[in-house]
Amino acid sequence: MQVHLFDFRWINPHQFEFQASVGQKFARKKLQIGDKLSIEVKSEVSCCGSMKDDIWKPCPHHILGRKKCEMCRNRESNFVFTAFDGFNTDNYTPEDLAQIQGPHVVYLALFDKKTIKVGVSKLDRKELRQIEQGSHFTLYIAQTSDGIKARQIETLIRKTGLADKILLKAKKELIFPEITEEEGREILINELNTRQNCLDKYPTLKTCLLTNPEFVNWENIYHFPNFYKNNKSLHDLKLDNEEYLSGTILCAKGPFLIIETPDEIFSIATKDLIGCQIEFEERPAGIKLNQSIQHTLF
Repeated sequence: MQVHLFDFRWINPHQFEFQASVGQKFARKKLQIGDKLSIEVKSEVSCCGSMKDDIWKPCPHHILGRKKCEMCRNRESNFVFTAFDGFNTDNYTPEDLAQIQGPHVVYLALFDKKTIKVGVSKLDRKELRQIEQGSHFTLYIAQTSDGIKARQIETLIRKTGLADKILLKAKKELIFPEITEEEGREILINELNTRQNCLDKYPTLKTCLLTNPEFVNWENIYHFPNFYKNNKSLHDLKLDNEEYLSGTILCAKGPFLIIETPDEIFSIATKDLIGCQIEFEERPAGIKLNQSIQHTLF
């Protein structure tokens, strides 16, 4: 059965799921490391609808060529999570700001030696937020009573020159960075020491900094040892219409699934599939492509 792919999400540190619609119905396909998975693309991209208060609605206009049209994006009202700087509240309603109430954490996330970002998340999503975005190492640097203060800290650190977003295109090249845990810890602590002076003029915010920042290595959560002990070559694969990949999920990192076939290993960015009609019916292990693979990661 073909489904219209809405999203790919981590449920917990051990499970993830594809979310999709069939007509007016919405369903979830739960997966974990070691499961078999077949993915066949059956269409070009079209708007996959919107989700608000855990209620999905189809796109009323069936917009082609976009994963999410402007109307569906506006219905979700996620701008307070993506655009709010913590200082200027002019464009946000009380309902918007209510979404970021409660304790938050501020973190530095490392994807590679030179690719680091500052970010925030709700305290109860502290772990899951790192996993779903594919952080390799994380240093939790502050805890605040609400999301406004957390956004303010994030904004001030960002203004020192540290990114607050890493594009999917960049992450594709950084799935398996060549960096040790010791190197990652040192880099993140140095970033904190270099940039925290930006809070000197904001004593209330500076008191939110953790006395002992918490460092976390996520490699085991992603099951990277499965890959490190495997000798097969790894390819970055983006499926086009009428192409498929079928194999066993070897490991997973953020939006990326690493799938093993009898001969090779493929990394696929699930976010590239959103908005496409997808067939999950099991296929023989392997791939079907319209042309030969051009790019090899390793």
